[in-house]
Amino acid sequence: MLVTESDAADGAQRPAWAISIQVGEALWRGRLRVGLSLDDVAGQIGADRETVDALERSDFARLPSRDTSIALARAYAQLVGLSKKWVTAALDKELLRHNE
Repeated sequence: MLVTESDAADGAQRPAWAISIQVGEALWRGRLRVGLSLDDVAGQIGADRETVDALERSDFARLPSRDTSIALARAYAQLVGLSKKWVTAALDKELLRHNE
């Protein structure tokens, strides 16, 4: 279950029992749901195709700086109708775990 911006505005949160997925998978699923290509997303969020691919694959070694990665992920989330707040928090946690 994904929490969309409109759901989040209504106070919805992901249920505790829901399967946890990585931000990259959520972005990828969102992109497929709205029918965009990697190039479409890249052009609309101001990133190159390789960075969008790295976000979707949670390939942290290929991502730019933490702040840039989060900013791009937020723009991507908005584009595909995901909660920017959830994407920010989840990606930040994933990046921290990766850098430990």
